[in-house]
Amino acid sequence: MKKLRMFSIALLFMSVVAFLLFKVYQRMTTDNIPPVITCETDELVISVYADTKDLLRGVTVQDDVSGDVTDSLVVESLSSFTEEGIGIITYAAVDESLNVARCERTIVYKGYRPPVFELSAPLSFTVGEKADILSCITAESVLDGNLTSNIKYSMESTLNNMVPGSYPVEFRVMDSCGNTVYLDAEIEIYERAYAGIDVKLSQYLVYIPAGETFDPGEYYVGASQEGILTIQSDVDTRNPGTYYVDYFVEGERLSGKSRLIVVVQ
Repeated sequence: MKKLRMFSIALLFMSVVAFLLFKVYQRMTTDNIPPVITCETDELVISVYADTKDLLRGVTVQDDVSGDVTDSLVVESLSSFTEEGIGIITYAAVDESLNVARCERTIVYKGYRPPVFELSAPLSFTVGEKADILSCITAESVLDGNLTSNIKYSMESTLNNMVPGSYPVEFRVMDSCGNTVYLDAEIEIYERAYAGIDVKLSQYLVYIPAGETFDPGEYYVGASQEGILTIQSDVDTRNPGTYYVDYFVEGERLSGKSRLIVVVQ
């Protein structure tokens, strides 16, 4: 009985030693070292129209066990801009032992421009008409294309479509790099007397560099009925801001109006 107990203890001891030796061997032979990501340059200069292949240009991945694992390379994330047109790109890669490596470098977008708003009709509604504020405004981005579904707005006061007047509104939209642009404008509610003639413009929102010559007549296309055209403009291209140009057409019996928003930058 005593010999059996001694044998059991010895067997247990040998099992523990064997287990510890196996763990040491496993640790020594297991690949725990992640691969190394190498970028040709610290800064990637790229077109805003580039695709994923272009984002991976000049990047290789080498592992001390698996060898070349560049095929595993992916773009893990693109940061918000640190300044306009400049951000951080993060790469990730994995070796055959599932060790993950990461690497960052600066990305510079050539030709980047902030998103811009467009209007397909004036931000004007007749008294009593339903004022669908987002019905005619869109947004485009050189990076993301159409951003219309991302447009948000806020107003200083509740819009009353039964009371003529101007209601300040702020539109905003953000692109995929975190750049938010704003448009400060007004929602106009005007008298039904001006609903008789449809007055058409070539554009209803234009952006103009400060100091540039501006001719409001260039944007008038025509009206659904003949009449006398009167243009009222408060545009001052010397000072950045949002301005308005109103186009009135007076016919023999009916009248109409339209509005152009001018953003001087």
